Amino acid sequence: MKIWIVHAFTDRIFTGNPAAVVPLERWLPDAVLQAIATENKLSETAFVAPTGLKGNYQLRWFTPATEVPLCGHATLAAGAVLLSEVERDLELVVFDTHAGALIVRNTPEGYTLDLPRKQRSPWTTPAELARALGAEIVDAFIAEYANVVVENEAILAGLAPDIAALGRLVRGPRQGMLVVSAPAEEAKPYDFVQRFFCPGVGIDEDPVTGSAFADAAPYWCDRLDLESVVGYQASKRGGYMRAIQTLSSVRLLGQVAVYLRGELDPALARLHNRLEEHPEAPRRKPRRARKAKQLPAIFEEPLLPGFEAEQASAEQTSSAPALTEGLRPPTSHPAPPDESGPPPPRIVMTGE
Repeated sequence: MKIWIVHAFTDRIFTGNPAAVVPLERWLPDAVLQAIATENKLSETAFVAPTGLKGNYQLRWFTPATEVPLCGHATLAAGAVLLSEVERDLELVVFDTHAGALIVRNTPEGYTLDLPRKQRSPWTTPAELARALGAEIVDAFIAEYANVVVENEAILAGLAPDIAALGRLVRGPRQGMLVVSAPAEEAKPYDFVQRFFCPGVGIDEDPVTGSAFADAAPYWCDRLDLESVVGYQASKRGGYMRAIQTLSSVRLLGQVAVYLRGELDPALARLHNRLEEHPEAPRRKPRRARKAKQLPAIFEEPLLPGFEAEQASAEQTSSAPALTEGLRPPTSHPAPPDESGPPPPRIVMTGE
């Protein structure tokens, strides 16, 4: 299995939004797909599998935490990989996804992606949302995501929202996902600027988001009275795209930069029944019983001749039971005889 890491909506690496693209011959179990995406630690990993029709693929997107129903930058990255490195004779690819059919085309200016255009509806935001965001909200609407508009670009760039509160307060249509946009400053090469917070899928802030641009671009086309707009996502990595709205879709134009070309171990396809197991520890060799080492005779304490008997006598004395009271302890020499009195009489019997 081959893998590409592509930086989307940019013309140079280390900017834009990185996505992994993994073309498959056939679908792997969902647990394996999720494990690969978790290991990649990118905002999205795109998996594509052929349907049997030329230029037609099934496409699914996984974040490190879960599968998502739509992802713009990973779709653009997947289309660019297929058109530029897998099937170079094609001019477009069609993806069958949970969000419907998505088309990526190769053009002289870059790659285009058609995303469905969602109908906007007004949104009355919760009172706590402005406090969690840290800025006054001047407009709000619902489309694919919840959208709010702030006064200007400086306010948007300085936002440091309470991510946990956003995840709790933004309840729909996608839980914990919020697009924040503002008009661009004068003399900037873009028309509007946006940021995308998405703790609902385990990501605090996404670098550059095609589906969020598809939400905000029609709003700014109508507000600025333009047929197409250029947007900039003011994340740390940053990225640009042009958006053209039609009656039923939003066409995004962007570029990509390939950061890595690699290969995954084919054994990953056989891990689906072992993902929950702990890794096997290496087998330990049986330990040998340790015997007390006996020092050779040259290391034993020598005894002078005649001391062996005294040592044995001392050992016997130390192991003997304790003496009872009234008995005098033994001494090293016998006590001298008491000569204070006369010697006892001696009786001698003789026969007659």
